[in-house]
Amino acid sequence: MINLAIPDGHQMKHVLKFFDNIGLCLDGYNNGTLNRRPLLPPDRAPKMLKSPESIYTKVIRPQDMPTHVASNDFDLGITGTDWLKEHTIRFPLSPVEKLLGLGFGKVRIVAALHESLPVYSIEELRNFLSSFTPLDYFRIASEYTYIADDYARRKKLHKYRVIMTYGATESLIPEDAEMILENTETGSTLRKNRLRIIDTLFESEGCLIVNKNSLDNKEKKGVIESLCDLFQRGLT
Repeated sequence: MINLAIPDGHQMKHVLKFFDNIGLCLDGYNNGTLNRRPLLPPDRAPKMLKSPESIYTKVIRPQDMPTHVASNDFDLGITGTDWLKEHTIRFPLSPVEKLLGLGFGKVRIVAALHESLPVYSIEELRNFLSSFTPLDYFRIASEYTYIADDYARRKKLHKYRVIMTYGATESLIPEDAEMILENTETGSTLRKNRLRIIDTLFESEGCLIVNKNSLDNKEKKGVIESLCDLFQRGLT
């Protein structure tokens, strides 16, 4: 049995379109009445897919996937490279790795401040922080707490504190944080909240992740490779 985790939320629309392109139709995986355990009918599975009857799918949050795949709850998962990076910074020895970039759901992970601050770059931000008193903390709000901590240490943004959020991160500035690390597609939400991007950390896209131990299982490896080949066809 191959356990495949597929996403809900904003990534779901991209995955639905991708699955439609490759002919992978799951009963119950749609924007109407979402079934958290959609079915893959073997008689309607793409011919190139090996042993479709052995593939079990479940819908979970993209941010949870790397942890579940690492815990052997799933062999494979479709998430974003942002959440994979968050996971691998937290767990450097995790057995999870990126198997294939999928090209959809592209966003930038950026650092942004309120436009009232006269700061336009990381260099200017470090100078700004020199005015803080020993008791002041530079507050960074983000859903990506480990990425934020790693970024602040590498950029020497002393003295800082990372605040975990669960969405609507942009609303914390300026009262509850000085900076946010957030994903953005167009930047319109940030501009609407009078926020200025001062740095882009990296670009994220949808990706297929795998537990490396699953690839060591000969029976699972064959099914995983056929699924990967099917996904690869959707990229051409």
